Parts: sequence; structure tokens; C-alpha cells
Amino acid sequence: MKSDIDRLMIERGFDAIVVSGNSLHNYPLFYMTNGAPLTSGLVIKKRGGSPVLICNPMEREEALKSGLEVHTWSDFDLTALIKETGSYFEANLKLYERLFEHFGISGTVSFYGKSDPGEAFVRLARLNAMLPDIEITGEVEGSLFDEAYTTKDADELRQIKSVAERTNKAMADVIEFIKGHDVKDETLVKADGSPLTVGDVKRYLRTRLIDYDLEEPEATIFAIGRDGGFPHSRGEADDPLMLGKSIVFDLFPRQAGGGYFHDMTRTYCLGYAPDGVKKAYDEVMGVFYAVMEAFSPGEESSGYQTVACDMFEQAGHPTARSTPGTTDGYVHSLGHGIGLELHSDPRFSFIKGQPLEPGMVITVEPGLYYPDRGFGIRVEDTVYMDASGEIHSLTPMPKDLVIAVG
Repeated sequence: MKSDIDRLMIERGFDAIVVSGNSLHNYPLFYMTNGAPLTSGLVIKKRGGSPVLICNPMEREEALKSGLEVHTWSDFDLTALIKETGSYFEANLKLYERLFEHFGISGTVSFYGKSDPGEAFVRLARLNAMLPDIEITGEVEGSLFDEAYTTKDADELRQIKSVAERTNKAMADVIEFIKGHDVKDETLVKADGSPLTVGDVKRYLRTRLIDYDLEEPEATIFAIGRDGGFPHSRGEADDPLMLGKSIVFDLFPRQAGGGYFHDMTRTYCLGYAPDGVKKAYDEVMGVFYAVMEAFSPGEESSGYQTVACDMFEQAGHPTARSTPGTTDGYVHSLGHGIGLELHSDPRFSFIKGQPLEPGMVITVEPGLYYPDRGFGIRVEDTVYMDASGEIHSLTPMPKDLVIAVG
């Protein structure tokens, strides 16, 4: 969490960190500015000191919402630097020089944020040459922010709970919308007699997300039948909703304007479930509940993937462990951390894991996928671990497979 940043800087030998770039999808900048609604900005934090925000003077009032000490580009004569150099890029290099001198930045400085990779390479190389007394560096895996994100403080958890509550309501509204349609020849139909389609459901969902002050940065998964057998198939807009076909409904919105995500999945059959789908669904739920009961602080996250693979393999399904590269059966990891990023640490796979800690917010999402048999199944809750190590679900939406319609 944010209170760990100084410790993490000490462990890495960083004397200061710099976070910059446009705000859109720039998770470190959002994190450091406490979600202030900025177009762009630059945060400098010395080890042991409070972060400072430098922004466009047009956004100074918005910047104050960060709660940080705020300065603007004008305080450092950026316009004069642009006139002097004839280049925005060169002016910004000189701006860094002035900022580092003004705030007494020295030693090892690590950079974060979002920018074009080529521009970032040139900018950091130039700064490294311009500032011989400062060591410019960065991180590629397991960064300071990756580690800080893994546990949430009380304010972050409050925001996540709010998003979760609204997301659950949006999914419940969609189910009621679907149930409000008649059935003709095994197909749900609208008032004009035409089939209710995946596209119709998604359009209705978008209205509910807006009403709940949520947004979907990536398209929601609402995949029917064979499409549900591909874990990240979004579903085809023209597909009609038919009885007996499994539907994978994976909803993962975040706060409107950026912020924290929620992630939940339910699998439904309208009217009735074929025997093969029902059997597979019961096996998925068996894994889900076994893992939920097994969670314990200090245990390696990758161990829960072992639990899932053991159970699915005993039931006769191929898994990513028993059959690497399989596209049938259990083909992915058990879950992931979630917060400002939809997918973050800890990971629940054999490739990467870490001990579970109080304050973590994670997903649990076992699934089985058989596209050639015409179905896929996934059930997912987002949960958090409290200070005592107890797990709490943020996804109380019922897990009934069959939805009564008609």
C-alpha cells in the first residue's frame, strides 16, 4: 500500500522517484495523485519526503484535489524554455534539470509512468547525460508500484467495495432485463418478435453502467455456446439468446474516469442446462468452494493453482499443468490481484506466485472450456483478505446456473 513506498525505495536504493505522463491508463500517476482528475502531470518524491505534483497551470485547481503540494509549469518558466530551445522535447529536458535543482534531487532516481517507448528511451538517455551526478534508472518487473499495489489501505478498500456493489447491481439488472423477454421456438424475443441478441444485452448493460457511474475500458464478455469455450471471446453481437446454451458473463468495469476495478463472472443457461454443462458446472463450483475454504495468510498463491489442477485432473479434465498448451479443459490460472489494474499481483499460476497477505484483493475464477462441445464455464468472485486473514467476497451475486425465463 501507499504507506510502504518509502520502505520500498530504501530496499531498492532509490533516493527519489519520478512519475509522469498523460493520466489516461497511467496507474502510477493516478495512485500518487490520489485520483486527481488531471490530463497529465509529474510527481516527484524524495525518499522520506512528501510527494510534490507539477502540472499545467490550467489544471491547478484539479491538482489541489490530490492533497499534494502543487506547482505548475509556469513556476519554472516552461514557456520561456520552449522559446529558448524551439522544441517542446528539449524544453522539457531543461525543465527536469530545473526541477531537480529546485527540489534538491540527487543520487539514484527511478522513473515511472506512461509515454511512447522510443520517446522515453531518448528522454532518459539524454537526462542521464545531462545530469552526471544523478543515476537515472527504472524497473521492469516487480516494480515498487507492483509491490505497493498488492495490498490496499482502508480508503482503497472503501472505493473497491463501492465499485463492487455497483457492479453487482449492474449484472443483476441485466439478468432481470433478460428474464423480462418472452420465448418463441427456444429463443428469447423482443416485443416486435425479433430475437434478443448479445448486442441488445450489451447495449442495455452500458446504460446501467452509466447510471452506476461505471465504465468498461475493455469490452465486456457475454459469450454464448461455443464462443464461451474461448475464455476471452467477447461474444458476437448478432447471436440470439437461446434456451439451453451456456452463457459466460464476465463483467469487469471500473469507476468512471479511471480508478479501481471490480471483476466478476457468472455462467448461465436460460430455461434449462444440458446434462454435460450441468456436470461441468458442478465440478467448477467444487473447485471454487474448495479454494475459498483453503485460503490462508502466508500461503503461496501458486499453491491454490495446484489445488485447482488436482481437482480438475481427478475429474478427467486436461489442465495447463497436465497438458501444457491445451485449449480444452482448465486452460488458465486460478486468479489474480486487482485494483487500479485489472490484472496485477499476486498471480495464481505456476509461473509466478507470492504469499497471501491481509489487505490483498484478489479474484477466484476456475473454469472449464470445451468449444467443440459448444460450451464454456467460468465462475468468478473478487474477494479480499482482512487483517485477521479471513476472506470476504465482494461478489454476492447468486451462482445459480439456470435462469427461469418465459
